[in-house]
Amino acid sequence: MDREPIAIGIIHARGGSKRIPLKNLKILGGKPLIAWIIEAAKASSTVRRVIVSTDHDGIMEAARTYGAEVPFRRPPELAEDVPSELVTQHAVRFLEETEGLKPDVIVTLQPTTPFCRPGDIDACVRKVRETDADSAITVGPIRERPEWMYSVDGDRATSLLNTIIQGESGVSQNLPRLYIPNGAAYATRYDVLMGQNLIVGKNLRVQIMPDQLSVDIDEPVDFLVAEQIARTLFPE
Repeated sequence: MDREPIAIGIIHARGGSKRIPLKNLKILGGKPLIAWIIEAAKASSTVRRVIVSTDHDGIMEAARTYGAEVPFRRPPELAEDVPSELVTQHAVRFLEETEGLKPDVIVTLQPTTPFCRPGDIDACVRKVRETDADSAITVGPIRERPEWMYSVDGDRATSLLNTIIQGESGVSQNLPRLYIPNGAAYATRYDVLMGQNLIVGKNLRVQIMPDQLSVDIDEPVDFLVAEQIARTLFPE
């Protein structure tokens, strides 16, 4: 008999944020930032376990308070600015070595996109399980057009896409809709993550999230935006 498919969520939450110190513990809408993605993952119908990978005692405590597992401390060499796949792979190997657990889908989750919904996570998992996708990720609509971007050397500018802004190309409503990863959820097949060292595989599906829910907190101004969204859409 085939075993039941297993999807696990791995939340990345190191303590060394540079632009916003201890960002994952900063209060948003009455609770630590990390609580938002923990609650979304735990409310998901497809993710069996929610595990936080962190190197910080305070984040460990907050994660457990909101119901996540913290079965290990992230090693120092993975607590710096390292590729995300290394952090997720470390968590998967820990579960394999200590519990003999081999998930079929691993969902990499980031607290910095706090308004991810359980349904967005479930959609990513199902797209991987029910299609030929290597990965499925959450995306949001772009705010800046790549057709209007330039690389700059001194004061000399070169069109990034070798385009000329003229006529219809200068009207954003007439340009094709484009989307960008919003950082919330990345569902990946086990063999793609562990065998190909990829979180985002070549055969990719997406789950589109609305612009107002796709805020990715990287700079202090992003947190101000998130606070306004939390007050408006998620009042205490």
